[in-house]
Amino acid sequence: MVDRAAEICRPEEFRDVYHRVYREPPYCEGAAIADEFAEQLVRHAALPGFSVTTVLDDGVLTGFAYGVRLEEGWWHPRAAAPAPQGLRWPLFYVYELAVVPELRGRGHGRELLDLLLADRTESFAVLAASNEAPARELYRRWGWAKVGELTEPPNGVDLLALPLRLVKSEER
Repeated sequence: MVDRAAEICRPEEFRDVYHRVYREPPYCEGAAIADEFAEQLVRHAALPGFSVTTVLDDGVLTGFAYGVRLEEGWWHPRAAAPAPQGLRWPLFYVYELAVVPELRGRGHGRELLDLLLADRTESFAVLAASNEAPARELYRRWGWAKVGELTEPPNGVDLLALPLRLVKSEER
């Protein structure tokens, strides 16, 4: 069951799902990175414009997606180039989408993102996706388009954007 969570009550549950997902290739992240993720999640949850959606299986967290609204002037600090001119702010940056391996292929990832983005007022959502990750192809099929690349390790990570709403002609 995919649901919108109001707050992050137990960050250790999110940390455990993150670790189960990102210890796999192509990420191969260790427990220390999962600990850093949990700390970052708590910081992000306190920001205005934070939103999270979750998947629970028999009351146990098995997937989540979260993001934060980012105002004009923000662009990914590791982006190889400035933001493209067609992008409009504020943006909604999707920091994470994670579903445990045994529940993949059931549409949970799409549901998590759809619910996360359903009532956003920003013009675009942006996320970073490894070119080696299976999710990269899903994002492309769901309408996300490449708008940039990241530098530094890990290499081969694209910034993808998805228009969230039609802009009224007087706003152009």
